[in-house]
Amino acid sequence: MIVTIANPPVNALHPAVAEEIHAVIETAVAGDQSVRSLVLTGEGKCFVAGGDIAHFRTLDCSTAETYALGIQHMQNALQQLSVPVIAAVNGAALGGGCELMMACDIRIADERAIFGLPEVTLGIIPGAGGTQYLPRLVSTGMAKRMLFSGERIDAAKAQAIGLVDEVTPAGGVLDAALDLAQRINANAPLAVAAAKRSVNLGTQMALADALKLEAGLFGGLFRSEDVAEGVAAFLEKRTPDFRGA
Repeated sequence: MIVTIANPPVNALHPAVAEEIHAVIETAVAGDQSVRSLVLTGEGKCFVAGGDIAHFRTLDCSTAETYALGIQHMQNALQQLSVPVIAAVNGAALGGGCELMMACDIRIADERAIFGLPEVTLGIIPGAGGTQYLPRLVSTGMAKRMLFSGERIDAAKAQAIGLVDEVTPAGGVLDAALDLAQRINANAPLAVAAAKRSVNLGTQMALADALKLEAGLFGGLFRSEDVAEGVAAFLEKRTPDFRGA
């Protein structure tokens, strides 16, 4: 499934936009067994060029915290999905857009895309996970540099520091994301879901506990018909027909 964010002119992450994304996750993606991957992209020249700054003028201490928690709730739903979420970053991913991208499983960027967390230039800090996602993806020093300076980086630099996983020629990001999605979709969906769960949970655990988690998920998959199908297809030298059961 492709979900395109369209909130002209820069696809600002207004609370209503976050609510719409969350609604799509809850209804269209999570409830449809035929969906095996989700590609998230933006319309026009921006992925999401930040939060809705005009909306910030309406916030006070309490409503600002509620706003941040609402965005985090939507992003947590992306991470809780059993299917992989691929960010196809077609343009500017700044502030809330960079945070949204970081909440995805895999990040592919157009070579023209720019990235940054410029919240300190407004007198605030990222509130939708930026101070937590970023140092989990790049070095602590680089994360602090970006967070303290608010500077923007291009796609090549973002790939070099590990913020994005792939950079495509101009105009090719959605095709690259869909090509990867098709390769993922060809695999056993229960196994892909277990791999996502193992990484997401295991990276928050001590190594010994994470290894036990992995072994349990590995063993649990042997209850599925897809394991028998995958092994049989390998031995019979044919393409497996995975059903997600």
